Amino acid sequence: MNTHKLLASTLILGFSLLAGCSGEQSSKPVSFQKDVYPILKASCAECHTAPDGEGYKKSGLAVGTYEELMKGTKMGPVIIPGQSLNSSLNRLAEGRPGVDPSIRMPHGKVKLPESQLAILRQWVDQGAKNN
Repeated sequence: MNTHKLLASTLILGFSLLAGCSGEQSSKPVSFQKDVYPILKASCAECHTAPDGEGYKKSGLAVGTYEELMKGTKMGPVIIPGQSLNSSLNRLAEGRPGVDPSIRMPHGKVKLPESQLAILRQWVDQGAKNN
């Protein structure tokens, strides 16, 4: 009987730990307006504002509005809703291996803090909603 109780306790503990391991996804929705836009405004808008921003001129990416951001660059979208691992915005901001240092963002500036990168990842993984 003790073996059964031990096994049951171990299973309950294991399932509890797994339930808490949902990766980086927070149960709290990340808001574009409250959480994401302030990061973009502070760190990206200087270069990625239409029509005169240097980054906008080179890439076609503007970050002044949700619609501009989701439109992406001359070469296509920078965000794939639900897929931060495949979204160019996340790859470039995080400076992931394989990303040419000359196009890491913010260009020529200090990398964004991990807390801000996590917000961007969570927002994209939660569907990149205009909320």
